[in-house]
Amino acid sequence: MEDLDPGYTQACSERTIQSDSQGFFAEFYNEVLKSCSDKWLKTHFKNMKSDSERIMSLFNDPEVCGPVIGILEHVQPVFKEKDAAFSSQRRIQGEKFLLMEDNKKALMMLNHAVVRAPPKGIDKQIDCGFSLAMAYWIRSAILLTEKDGIHALQDIKLAAKNGFNIKENPEYYWRMTKAYALMGEHAKAKISMGILEKLLEGEKHKIEKFRQELSGIVPNVKEKTVCQAHALAGGENPNIESASNLLEVVESGEKGKYMAAKDNVNAGDVVLMEEPVVACLLPKLFGSNCLHCFTRLEIPVCCPSCSGVAFCSDECMTAAWNSYHKYECTFSDLLVGSGMSILCFLALRTFTQSSSVDEGLATANGLISKLCAHKDLRTPQDYLQRTLMSAFLLRCLQKCGYFGRRTTESADPIGKELEVAVSLLGLLQVLQFNAHEVHQIVISGDHKFDNAKTVYVGAAIYKTGSYFNHDCCPGVARLFVGKKLVLVCTRPVKAGDPVSENYGPIVTKMTLKERLRILRSRYWFKCSCDACRENWPVLQKIDRNVRFRCPTPSCNGILKFPKDIGKDVRCNVCRKNVSLKESISSIIKCEEIYRKAGAFMNDQKTEEAINAFKEGISLFYEVAVLPHKDTLIAQESLRKCYSDTGTTFRI
Repeated sequence: MEDLDPGYTQACSERTIQSDSQGFFAEFYNEVLKSCSDKWLKTHFKNMKSDSERIMSLFNDPEVCGPVIGILEHVQPVFKEKDAAFSSQRRIQGEKFLLMEDNKKALMMLNHAVVRAPPKGIDKQIDCGFSLAMAYWIRSAILLTEKDGIHALQDIKLAAKNGFNIKENPEYYWRMTKAYALMGEHAKAKISMGILEKLLEGEKHKIEKFRQELSGIVPNVKEKTVCQAHALAGGENPNIESASNLLEVVESGEKGKYMAAKDNVNAGDVVLMEEPVVACLLPKLFGSNCLHCFTRLEIPVCCPSCSGVAFCSDECMTAAWNSYHKYECTFSDLLVGSGMSILCFLALRTFTQSSSVDEGLATANGLISKLCAHKDLRTPQDYLQRTLMSAFLLRCLQKCGYFGRRTTESADPIGKELEVAVSLLGLLQVLQFNAHEVHQIVISGDHKFDNAKTVYVGAAIYKTGSYFNHDCCPGVARLFVGKKLVLVCTRPVKAGDPVSENYGPIVTKMTLKERLRILRSRYWFKCSCDACRENWPVLQKIDRNVRFRCPTPSCNGILKFPKDIGKDVRCNVCRKNVSLKESISSIIKCEEIYRKAGAFMNDQKTEEAINAFKEGISLFYEVAVLPHKDTLIAQESLRKCYSDTGTTFRI
């Protein structure tokens, strides 16, 4: 397979290891590269037969072990630490803004106070060690003023959890009462009010004042953006986890293992609903999105140890801390500072989220055994870079306590550490071609389609999702419900045909040359989809002519639009003279349906638009084949409609 642009291929490959050129890993790699001879790299290292041999060469081979061990032994925790003084200062500023009724600035100050506050009892010289509890408590007051009962209640509970005195505290139960009332939880508000009245027994004037205020509270229940429920067409496949029963995995020498239709699949059929094996938020979004579930942050909940990440809820924080974040936390800034790519975070997270080293190895090796790595196409420089990154990630695991108490401070792998390093190296190879970007739809204006933008928030590994091959004119729309990957067909697929998604290069926007260059350099394959084999033009250059299917049953002939629609045309496949009148009539109807669907989109009627597009697209494929400009536009419009049924945010 010819490499159309070797320089671009190398750059693409390097970015799957280091995405930030300013990170220190580039310097580490270059220093090791300088220390070894060209002969050693291109003969000795190149000819190594296993990843284990490559890993051990870094620690044992005199050609490279000096700079490798020298740098790895200096790996130490680097993270944004808590600061009680800063937190207290921001809280006091927030209280002043609250008194001035500037709730926006008050909330901003208290968000900073929460994230930077240390846990209870860590710094007793400031706020007697209760900076975090006080920050949550004051923020709850702001949220109640803003009539946000849900987040206020969370902060009230977190204040108590972090040491705020609630015993016989009327204000605590009054805030609980108001929060429940704002949420429309009247029964719970009544219970909290009852406790408050018992605490204020004998102070009738206060009780009456609270009752009057409670009677004036109007519930302020925010409408949550609820993702549309999706269901797998034909039920779940008993042999393929998370996939539709309409699919099967097939294998060929040219394409490897890929997903195909076992039965006919219709436009609108959901063919995959899969939770990730592992998923990571992009580091640049650590301050704006929940580290665990990726949702956009409104009211952040802090990590108990670092100030570099935040969570949307106590539940997400607890889930993250009890699995991966307790290991990654104190090394978070070091990992980001290395400049390593999101794929490296995924490789590391595969282990840190596991309940044991053995479980991590089982997960990693299961992925490595099933996914493509293109080992035979890799250069020695590529292997060296990935091996060094594996050694760096292993060192972080050694230092963060992942392996428990070690008997040595040496960077050399001992026991199962070598197995982990080998698996990390294997993951860094397969993830290059098999990870998915996770996105959300962000709407910045009134119209949910005209003002919608796809925002990439992270990356994930989907075990079944990785079997969907690329097509420059994809048959499925990709959407996300949180981190769950959902694939929905945007056109009919016949039994036996591939069910493919799109890896980025798409026929409507890129020429054949552009697509082949990107796919060869980024994914190391030559695309042979219909659009590439037939060299379809980009959308703007597609003419209005339609190519019809021969109406003769079981004939695969393709017929051009007739010069005289009143006359029969001859099919060169079945050798019959056939009439295309009904087919032309169907195309006219199909285009009318597309216009109707477009009007539904303009009116923001998602469900109606989806149904109309499905009808029109299905009708088109009964009588004609691509490329057809209006149908390609319809399929893209249907994809946008399905995106609206996934995770969306208005800003």
